[in-house]
Amino acid sequence: METDKVEERALITIMLLALAGLLDSLYLSYLHRLIAGGGGCPTVNLPGLDCGQVLTSTEASLLGVPVAWLGVLGFLLVGGLALDRFLNLDKERTLLNRQLLPLVGLGGCALGVWLTYAEAFIIKQWCPFCLLAFGLTLALTGVALRTYGNDLRAMLGR
Repeated sequence: METDKVEERALITIMLLALAGLLDSLYLSYLHRLIAGGGGCPTVNLPGLDCGQVLTSTEASLLGVPVAWLGVLGFLLVGGLALDRFLNLDKERTLLNRQLLPLVGLGGCALGVWLTYAEAFIIKQWCPFCLLAFGLTLALTGVALRTYGNDLRAMLGR
């Protein structure tokens, strides 16, 4: 019974982090479009924190898709997986969610590491909203790994 409460708390935490990440990614998508149309970034006058330079860089798109949109999709996916598991803890079909939650989070972390590297060493500017998205991804992945790491290891055969 206590394990269910721990898992419920973890899922609620993941959903809240995913919601915050979704809102941040939606704002980044708006900024990406605004800047592409000639608008400015709210951090343009802060030294080293020009999100405009980050969002107009070649690293801001992956295969022609703005990275902010990938963030929207990723946070929706993680939030949806967590919500499905939360609402159906007793259902066998949501056991796959226990493996997918940390796996999707790790994928997001890998992308976040690359993008943060690009900000630091290629673009040489920081986007605080991008860093927030990365921090939220790290946090929800940490919760997912702590809660479901054994399930992921079992899936990978270890």
